[in-house]
Amino acid sequence: MTLLTSPPARRRGALALVATVSATLLALTGCATSSASGDGADGAAEAVYRIGITEPGAEIDPLTVADSDAQLIAGLVTEQLVSFTADGEALPRLATEWSASEDGLTWTFTLRDGALFNDGSPVTAADVVATFDAIIGDDSISPAKSAFAGILDSVSDAGEGQVAFTLARPFSDFPRLLAGNNTGILPADYEPGTWLDAPVGAGQFLLEDYEVGQSVTYVKNPDYWNADEIQLDGIELKIYKDPQASVLAFQAGDIDRISVTPDVLATVDVDDYDTLSSGYSYFYGIHLDVTKAPFDDPTIREALAWAVDRQGIVDNVYGGTAAVGNDYPVLPDYLPQPEGIPQREQDLEKVADLLDGRTVSFTITTSFQLFGEVLQQQLNAVDGFDVELEVLSDEQYYAEGADSPWLNAPLTVTSWGKRVPSQYYGLFYAEGAAWNAAHYANPELARLVTAFDATTDETERQELLTEISEIQWTDVPTIIPALVRSEVLESKRVTGEFIAPIDFWSGYNFAGISVEGK
Repeated sequence: MTLLTSPPARRRGALALVATVSATLLALTGCATSSASGDGADGAAEAVYRIGITEPGAEIDPLTVADSDAQLIAGLVTEQLVSFTADGEALPRLATEWSASEDGLTWTFTLRDGALFNDGSPVTAADVVATFDAIIGDDSISPAKSAFAGILDSVSDAGEGQVAFTLARPFSDFPRLLAGNNTGILPADYEPGTWLDAPVGAGQFLLEDYEVGQSVTYVKNPDYWNADEIQLDGIELKIYKDPQASVLAFQAGDIDRISVTPDVLATVDVDDYDTLSSGYSYFYGIHLDVTKAPFDDPTIREALAWAVDRQGIVDNVYGGTAAVGNDYPVLPDYLPQPEGIPQREQDLEKVADLLDGRTVSFTITTSFQLFGEVLQQQLNAVDGFDVELEVLSDEQYYAEGADSPWLNAPLTVTSWGKRVPSQYYGLFYAEGAAWNAAHYANPELARLVTAFDATTDETERQELLTEISEIQWTDVPTIIPALVRSEVLESKRVTGEFIAPIDFWSGYNFAGISVEGK
């Protein structure tokens, strides 16, 4: 599985696992007596959905995972309060309903009666409070902490199966934050860092076996609150060392889906499979450090924005499974949308006017090799640019410490998973934001974002979002050339329709999905 939705985050060191943790896991899932693949006890073929992943590069803990494959490993077991469809419709999960106070500063969520963790204990308000205290606490190292910074003040038990979220300021999109990464609810007595010893959660599946470098297998959770809608007997995540190995496995029928990329389109006959497109899920931002030469010069930032061949990136990096971006982080399936802002495309005359005879030299630093290579080739074909490329591993790029490359190199290319627009602003445009790779801030932008978050009037929200996006388009701290759809090829043995991508935004929702045969 390619990196689709993981936000950048500090890596937590090498994965420390024994070769197999099945003994502990089987003890937890004692009711599961058959494997998640092959035949059941009665000899009938089991319905097991198979996904290719790479070995996660960090410890697997629901509170701290950032790698997309580690998110999937944890997300199949845990359950959020709310999730969303590809069209942005909110779906009740562990919460059945929610509402905001008149001043917008308190959101109250009613918990689902009878929901259980897979150890048999009920999901209570105390568990929700403890989970979010762990995310937003002073000593938290959860990637989700930054998403709630400046928004969520505290969480409390409101009695009668309700939880109250007290905000620092009104935030009309607050329920969407609860579908972010790391928001799966855990028991109040959960000890961070121990999840693989006893993979607890209230989700769709039970983690049965984790064989490092080989596979992760799951069986259906019979006590899941929506178990009747989970038609699969299990999930199998098969671990591959590189994308080509995943392509070969998909062609051999060993896995049921593969993300659409140019390499896949070049080697796989798409007519043999179903093509699924379930909304926009991520983008790569080209972050320009506005405090360092050459990008402390706004004319150079603007010249670079006009030099990028956006359609070329859509075609050559994403195989056409993206929309052309316009340098503000608003995915096409979010409402409202900015209006009246000219669409940037490659304009070499504007580039020449802005550079005015100068030659600009810099290095692209990223962990996404294909994107970096395509961007480098594009820019070096334009008079006035002399561009080098530095490709790092994920561990190197997102390294711990004050000098981490993704936050300090003059030009970086970083993946950003699906969020509401003001989350992106708070994460990488706000003064002091933890992930502000551009080292950029604008007081007027901050004022407009606060006003946008506070209002529920759709006309006002649309006008404010246009003003916000115009500032980003003009100042160019980040170039966003493409907004990527979640598009995959899937085996025809799969039945049912996914309502959204398989990611934390959708709560890894497998309701209504089944498979025919092995």
